Amino acid sequence: INITNPNPKQPLIITTTQTTKTNQHHHIIMSNAQDLLSILGGAGGASNRPSASRAGGVGSTTSGTTETSILNFKAGKMNTRLKPNGKYLVEPDSRRGELHIVWTTAGAAVAGGSVGHLKLEWKDRRTKTTVNTIPIFPADDATFERVETGREGDRVYLLQCGNNNADSRHFFWMQDKDVEPDEDICVKVNLYMSDYSEA
Repeated sequence: INITNPNPKQPLIITTTQTTKTNQHHHIIMSNAQDLLSILGGAGGASNRPSASRAGGVGSTTSGTTETSILNFKAGKMNTRLKPNGKYLVEPDSRRGELHIVWTTAGAAVAGGSVGHLKLEWKDRRTKTTVNTIPIFPADDATFERVETGREGDRVYLLQCGNNNADSRHFFWMQDKDVEPDEDICVKVNLYMSDYSEA
């Protein structure tokens, strides 16, 4: 993934190259680049350290499953849509958000453990509601990695899972002012997505 911005007054162009069976190039034009970059420096008011906790809330559903938030941290999301010219427009969502890694355990237990699956939930921190849910399966080979924008201080991350299309790419930007835990959070997200035994 390469993000170039030769002229600060021009839109950011994100180019992703996937080299699986064929080379596919996708160009994403990010409008309102100045607005995005002003947001990327951090938002959400005063805070101490990010709430990237290993133990989260536990809840039960009517279907007999139990959901546990095993990791959560402050992150905004970006909305992606296909333009008529075939390019993708990525726009920042200005809401204060939180990304949760949620382990769901089914009611039926098996020998040595429980049946379960992983999902990522993006929540609006103001309304406390879940806005997006992204199921994660080991076969998806999901990755969560930082996207280099060429600008110091940008903290944009790409979650990619499933088949190689725009619907499988989800962009997020870190909202906590403390940048130190970012790398550790990234490692944990990738670990949980690739190895369910760690969740």
